Amino acid sequence: MTWPRGADERGTVTARPPSDPLIRLRDVTHRTLLVETTAASDANEVYERLRLQWGSVAPVDLEPGVPAWLVLGHDEAVGVLRDDRTFIKDPSIWHGHAENLLGPQSALHLVLPRAPKPTLADADGAKHARMRPPVDDALSQVDEARAAAITRRLCGMLIDRFEDRGRADLVAEYAAVVPFLALSELDGLEPGQAQRLQEITRAIFESGAAARERTVELLEIVTEHIAHSRRLGTRDIAGVLAVHDNFESDLERAQTLTAITLAANEALLAWIAQTLALVLSDPRFSNRVSGGRLHIDDALDEVLWRSTTNPNLMPRFATREVVIGDKLIERGAAVVVGVHAANHDPLVQSADPWDTVGNRAYLSFGAGPHRCPAPRLGRVIARIAVAELLQRLQVTLVGDPDKVEWATSPWMRFPARLPVTFPPPVSPPAPGAWPPGPAEFAH
Repeated sequence: MTWPRGADERGTVTARPPSDPLIRLRDVTHRTLLVETTAASDANEVYERLRLQWGSVAPVDLEPGVPAWLVLGHDEAVGVLRDDRTFIKDPSIWHGHAENLLGPQSALHLVLPRAPKPTLADADGAKHARMRPPVDDALSQVDEARAAAITRRLCGMLIDRFEDRGRADLVAEYAAVVPFLALSELDGLEPGQAQRLQEITRAIFESGAAARERTVELLEIVTEHIAHSRRLGTRDIAGVLAVHDNFESDLERAQTLTAITLAANEALLAWIAQTLALVLSDPRFSNRVSGGRLHIDDALDEVLWRSTTNPNLMPRFATREVVIGDKLIERGAAVVVGVHAANHDPLVQSADPWDTVGNRAYLSFGAGPHRCPAPRLGRVIARIAVAELLQRLQVTLVGDPDKVEWATSPWMRFPARLPVTFPPPVSPPAPGAWPPGPAEFAH
């Protein structure tokens, strides 16, 4: 079967004559590991190498021996994201289950479960149409001014913790903490609950296959919070989800609240950390920001264009055979949309870097039914987190900027650590010391 989208004039997704050979995933023996695209010092080099070798769709391994298709072309990526009947989020149809491709210690068990979780992120069709409105309703009622005030307060609190020290890791001590605490407060969680959830979440991502055991405690906390919010009649995110009739159970509500919070946290962590890394490692960028010639929003946009926080989206699965270029996407195949590669597709990317300033035509917030539900709220949190740190501290990156170590997640791209130093705060003068205060000038 073919997948016509009327794009023949650009050579993107086309029907091919039956006589032309089609490339099948099973026939490719040497595949690039997906994590190479995110952990490389130059992600563009890896994506472009794949594009030159394979065209708009390339074979990759999610883990050694776990194959998937990686979509590199912009038009092809948009087509996959919008076609939620051909490419679905339900992993139960993935052919790898029948072939037992995942070993007992595989970290992909959470990404490729045998059955979909009852959450918006993994829903398709009518189920997704039922579960998306509650999330949109809950996020649309968030007061952006309140979200900004919460974020600013939390940023100040975190900076207070390391300001006197004169050094910090801006990933572990700042970028990884600000969004989680801000989102948790907007969810209506108490500080103690938020801290415990962050500890569990970190353990889940670090424990691979054993993570399923830790999700039990996480769901218990969130489910109880949903019920508590309903009893109190709160109007925070959890309170809106708690009373929305579109959900069939509190399990759906808890799973959805957890999923949107964790997904937003990961994306914001990467967005904040990458922006700070770019400002600290690129003098031209830093000078433009500090000199007022480039607004923080423009800096955030340049990160989404230039590097992308979520370079590879979680897999979708083909419900039928389709052809993209010379690749045969078989039913049950995992298909990963390479957002970074799509943003850098030569067919849509200008050679002039200034064309990206103020241009938000990137795919970093997704497209189609699963598009990010709260890009404005995310921007508020990221903007304040970056601005507060840059305005308050004169930070200098420790080490060679060209040797920043990137996290080994195949889905997100951010520095594994960002060690910086900065001058400690100047102690206030003792009473009576120079310079004189306003009262002394009055005399």
